[in-house]
Amino acid sequence: MVSNKAIWLLICILTTSVRSGPVCAGDIPVDDAAGGTPTGVINLSHDLVRLGIASDNLRPNSPTTDARPLFQAALLYAQNHSVQFITVDHGAYYFLTPQDSQAYLRFTSLSGLTIDLADSAVYFAGAFLRGFELDNCVGVTLTRFRTDYVNPPYTHVQLTYVDPVRRSLAYAGLSGWADPVTFNGLSAPSSTTGPLELWAVVFRDGDIVPGTSRMHVAEPIADGVLEFVQDNTPWTQGATLSTLKPGDTIVVTVRGGFGPVTVIGGDAVTISDATIHGSSAIAVLFISSRHSVADHVRVTPRPNSGLIASNADGIHFPSSGPDNHIRHSFVTRTLDDALAIDSRDVATVVSQTGPRQVTVTRTNFLRFPNGTQVTFVDPVSAAESSAATILSQTPPDAPAPVFNGTVSLAFDRDLPALAPGYGMALADPGARGAGSSIEDNIVKDIVFGRGVWIAGVNGAAVEHNDIGHTSSGGIVVAQNTTSYPTPPAHDIVVHENTVHGSLGPMASGSGTQIAVAAIIVESTNDENLFPASAPNTNISIERNRVVDSGRSGIWVGELDGGAIRDNVIVGWDRHPELPLFGVNPQTRAQLLQDFTQPLVVHNSQNVDIQGNITNNNAN
Repeated sequence: MVSNKAIWLLICILTTSVRSGPVCAGDIPVDDAAGGTPTGVINLSHDLVRLGIASDNLRPNSPTTDARPLFQAALLYAQNHSVQFITVDHGAYYFLTPQDSQAYLRFTSLSGLTIDLADSAVYFAGAFLRGFELDNCVGVTLTRFRTDYVNPPYTHVQLTYVDPVRRSLAYAGLSGWADPVTFNGLSAPSSTTGPLELWAVVFRDGDIVPGTSRMHVAEPIADGVLEFVQDNTPWTQGATLSTLKPGDTIVVTVRGGFGPVTVIGGDAVTISDATIHGSSAIAVLFISSRHSVADHVRVTPRPNSGLIASNADGIHFPSSGPDNHIRHSFVTRTLDDALAIDSRDVATVVSQTGPRQVTVTRTNFLRFPNGTQVTFVDPVSAAESSAATILSQTPPDAPAPVFNGTVSLAFDRDLPALAPGYGMALADPGARGAGSSIEDNIVKDIVFGRGVWIAGVNGAAVEHNDIGHTSSGGIVVAQNTTSYPTPPAHDIVVHENTVHGSLGPMASGSGTQIAVAAIIVESTNDENLFPASAPNTNISIERNRVVDSGRSGIWVGELDGGAIRDNVIVGWDRHPELPLFGVNPQTRAQLLQDFTQPLVVHNSQNVDIQGNITNNNAN
C-alpha cells in the first residue's frame, strides 16, 4: 500500500498551488505521536471509518454504492478540521443521488484544499444537475478525474429514410443506445436555466455531413421520426436534408440544465487533469471567478462510442474576474464554443427617470454593489459611455439578489440619454477579465461554434493555440448587443496561434456574422448588423498562421487602434458553397466579396497593417 507521505511526495511533483507554488509533503502538519503520519490527509477509501466520518469507507468500482453521501461527509469534516488533501483509491465512483435539487455535490467555502481523485472515473446518475459545484472557494484544486453519466443526455440512432417535403428523418435504434423517445417530457432542474431543448446532428463515417449543422428537434418525438422546428435554417430545408443518406448516424442531444463541473465565484480555484464526456450544458464553467485556472482539461466524446463531447461550450469563464486562464487543454466535438472568456452586461436599462437615475433589469444574479463603476452600451452603435459610479440602489444590494430583478439606481454624475435596451457593463478592467489568457490549447472539429471566443473583456491574451475545424470563426473577439449583450473589447492580443481548416465543411449554425473569417474582430448591433462605429480598442493580431479558411483569413471590423502584423495566410475561401444565414441582402453582398480576400478591414481606424504574407495556392 502506498503511504500518505508517498502520495504527498507525488503531489509535490504533480500539483502546483495557484498562489504560492508547489505544495509538498513537508508543508503538511505532522502528528509525531502517530509516527509521522500527515494529519491533513484523508483517503476516502480507507479513512472514513477510522476518523469517525462515516460507518463505511468508499469502495471503488461499486455501481450500487452511492459515493455522494460519503464525499459530502468528508467535505464537511475537512471544513471543520485541518485537512489539506482529500484523495481516493483509483477506480470508478457513482453519484446516484444529488445533494440537493441543483447539484450532486457542493464544495462550499472551502480553502487551501486539494481534492485528488487519483485518475478515477466519476459517473453521475443523470445529466442536467450540476455535478461538482465549487461555491466561493479559495485556493482549492480539483484534479485527476474523468466524468460521465449513467444515463447520458444524448443518444445515437441510424437514419433510415429522409422525407425532404415533410422535412423529417426516420430512424432505427442502435445497439447500446436509448431510443430518443426517452427524452420526451424531460424538464430542467431550474427555471433560471431555461427549458431543455432537443437537437440532432448527422454524421457520416464519423464526421458531420458537409453543409449541415445542428437541427432543433420538435417535441414530442413519436413513431421513430424526428420532426424539425422550422426556424428557416438552410440545413433543415429539403435541399440540404436530401444530401443525407440511409445509414448515416444521427446524434440526438438534450441541451440545458447544468454541466458536470461548475465553479461559482471564488479565488484561485484550479480544475486540472480532468476529462469530461458528454455534458448536457457547458462542460467546465467558471462563473465570476478570480485568479482561477483550467489546466490540462479535456472535453471529448466517450472513447470508441460517442460522437459528441458537450451539448454546449467546452470551457467557459463568463462574467470573468481578473487573471483567469485556460491552459494546455484539449476540446473537440462540442455543440457550442470550445474555449471562452467573457464579461457580459450586468443589466439592461428599462427607463431613465432623471439625469442621474436609471431603472434596470438585472442580468441573472449578477451584482453591482454601491460604489461600482459602470458604463452604458448603445445597442445601435455598440459604443460604450464613460464610467459613472453607483451611489445607491433600490432594492439594496444583497448576496442573493432576485434573478433578473428590477433595480432603481442613483449615480454620482449626470448620465447620457439612455433609451430602453441600453446595456450596463462593469467599468473596472479587473471585473472584465484583465490579465486573463487562453494559451497553449488544442481545439479540433467543433461541430457548432467558435474555437476561441473573447467578448467584453478588457485586457487578455490568446496565444500559442492550435485551432482546427470549426463551424464559426476559429478565434473571435466579438461584441453583440442583443442575444448575449456585452460591452466592447479592449487591450486584447491574439499572437502566434495556428488556425487551420476553420469554417467548414459543416455550416455555421448561429449566423454568418460570426463566421466571416478564421480570425475575427467585430461588433454587431440590435439589428444584427455591423455598426459604423469602432467601439473596440487596442487589439493586436500578430504572427498568427491561418491555413485553408473556408472564408476570409482575417476579418477586422469596428476597431479603433491596434495592429495586424506579420501574419501568414495560406488559403482562403475554401468553402464558397456554404450557405449564408441571418444577414440582410446588402450585408450578404459585401460578405461574399470579403470572402474572396485574405485580409479584410471595415469600420476601423488607427490600425497598423504591415508584414502580412498571403498565398492562395491550393495545398
